[in-house]
Amino acid sequence: MLKNIFFLTLTLFSFFFKLSAQESRVNVDTLYHQIDTMQCRFVRYTPENAQYHFQRIKPDSNDNNLLMSVVAAFTSKRPEHIVGTSVSNGKKKIYPTDAETAYCLIEGDNIFIKSLSENSKLAIERAEKQKGDYFQQMHLVENKEAKQCEIFKNRATFRRALAQKGEETSIIETLERITIDEFIETLIYLGYEQAIYLDMGSWSEGWYKDKYNNIIRIGNNWKSSHLQTNWLVIRQKKAKN
Repeated sequence: MLKNIFFLTLTLFSFFFKLSAQESRVNVDTLYHQIDTMQCRFVRYTPENAQYHFQRIKPDSNDNNLLMSVVAAFTSKRPEHIVGTSVSNGKKKIYPTDAETAYCLIEGDNIFIKSLSENSKLAIERAEKQKGDYFQQMHLVENKEAKQCEIFKNRATFRRALAQKGEETSIIETLERITIDEFIETLIYLGYEQAIYLDMGSWSEGWYKDKYNNIIRIGNNWKSSHLQTNWLVIRQKKAKN
C-alpha cells in the first residue's frame, strides 16, 4: 500500500514538474555595453514555450494567452495605415513603400528576417497560403554584418529591434538614447546575426507580463498609442491534443 502511494506521489510530482517546465513566459534580462563614455543598458525579452504573431487588431492585455505586445511596422501619417505590405493570419494588405529594406516572415515557431530583395514575393505568398504573418521594416543586421539605415540619420533616440542568434529570437530595446549606428553596433557586439527594426518614437508603448502576471508597461513615449495600427505579440502556444 505504501509503495503504491509513493509511486502515485512520484507520478503526480513528475506530472506537475513537466507542466511547470512547459509554462509559457517571457524571460527579461538587462545587458550592458559601453558606447563612448556612456554605459548603456539594453533590455532583452525572450519568449519561452511561446510564439510570435503579427496582428492588426489591438491586443487585449487581459487576454490570458498573450504575454507581450510591441509595435512592429511603421504607421503612416493621416490617414493612419501600416507602411508596406503586411500579412496577418494569412490576410494580406498592401500599402506600397520605397523606404523599408527588410521583411519578417513568421511561420509557427519559425521566424525569418531577410532583405526585402531576397524572395519577398515568395515570402508573402507563403504567409498567405499557410496563414502565417509578414511585415516590412528596416534591416539592421544581416549575417552579423551591419546594414545601412539612413532614414534615421544621426539622431539619438530610444531604439527597439527583433533580433536573432542561433535558435533564439528576442526583442531588444534601449534604456538610453543612442543613434541607429550605435544600436546596430551593439546588436552585433551582443552576437546577433539578424535584426529588423521595430517602430518606436511616439509609437513606443508596449507591455509584457511578469511571472506574477502583472502587466508591465514599456516604451518612453506613448503620445501616438491611440494611432497604432499593428502589433508584434508573444502568445502562449496552443496545447497539443
